[in-house]
Amino acid sequence: MSELEKEIISVADLLTTKSLTLPDYQRPYKWTLKNVVQLFHDIDTHRDKTAYRLGTIVFHSDEKKGELNIVDGQQRTLTLLLAVWALMSVIQEGKKKLVRGELIRQVDDLQNDVENLLQKQSFASTISHKNLRDNFLEIKRIVNRPDFTEQHIDFLLNSCQVVTFTLVNISEAFQFFDSQNARGKDLAPHDLLKAYHLREFPDDEQELKSSSVSGWEGLESEQLETLFAEHVMESDPKKP
Repeated sequence: MSELEKEIISVADLLTTKSLTLPDYQRPYKWTLKNVVQLFHDIDTHRDKTAYRLGTIVFHSDEKKGELNIVDGQQRTLTLLLAVWALMSVIQEGKKKLVRGELIRQVDDLQNDVENLLQKQSFASTISHKNLRDNFLEIKRIVNRPDFTEQHIDFLLNSCQVVTFTLVNISEAFQFFDSQNARGKDLAPHDLLKAYHLREFPDDEQELKSSSVSGWEGLESEQLETLFAEHVMESDPKKP
């Protein structure tokens, strides 16, 4: 395996990472209100700690395109992006005022990076659009409450952390992604199959790639699981 870069970074550092990209082969955004409520419950519970780990993110560093693609961790990253955007929204609307000068400056400095990161994203799935909208509105409601204090904001931006793993070789990045998920929540085989194939589209076939993503995401998961189990796996020569 090529060199594996490991780093522990804050949420603020994650969202200001240059060339951060959510590739087209990613699954729809499926975190729901339940996940959002749990995240902010954790932030409230652990806010007195010096640091709190939110999980891991696997990157593929595409040096040719100058992109840092999220191979694993898109759900978490998008939710954190929504959280900071919602926080900025309530501040701009005058619904929440910050007192600490360094925190005011940090939020101001984050704005351009967060806006640019949001503008770069496009989502073909209606599932993604619905969950993004619903979660943003719920997060905005949470951060607008009086009991969501500057301590919570500082903790979210600077003490909440993720562990990042960066690989240059795309195949090794997916293998690492596989191994990480094998120790946690299993991914459906068809999700991995989709990712492996969509990443092979050349740059001059982006329209076909987008339509393929839309078509894939328009299928029911149960249909894909049945297709994979009954046809693809049966044709696998390695299957005992």
